[in-house]
Amino acid sequence: MHAYLITAQPSRWQRAYRAVRVCTTRTLIGAGLVALGLLVFAIRCLRPVINTLASMAVRIELEISIRSGLPSLGASLGAHLTDEFVREFRSGWNTRTKEGQAR
Repeated sequence: MHAYLITAQPSRWQRAYRAVRVCTTRTLIGAGLVALGLLVFAIRCLRPVINTLASMAVRIELEISIRSGLPSLGASLGAHLTDEFVREFRSGWNTRTKEGQAR
């Protein structure tokens, strides 16, 4: 190895290019983190609003079903989905392996 390779210093242009590259990279990463933080903030702020709207919709549906005498669709669908989930869970829990032994 030649001595000038070990002792060679970067030129003014090389130092400037490196400084610009480092600043650009840090700025882009910072902008990405700010954008991600704003997205998370927006999602966290919308969650209580969506929960409130869903609760209001359930109350309105219940009131309409009481006044009309018809069953509420949300409760019926929820009950059927719960029954299906329980059935699927139990069938997955009690299945047998190829050898016929329980898991």
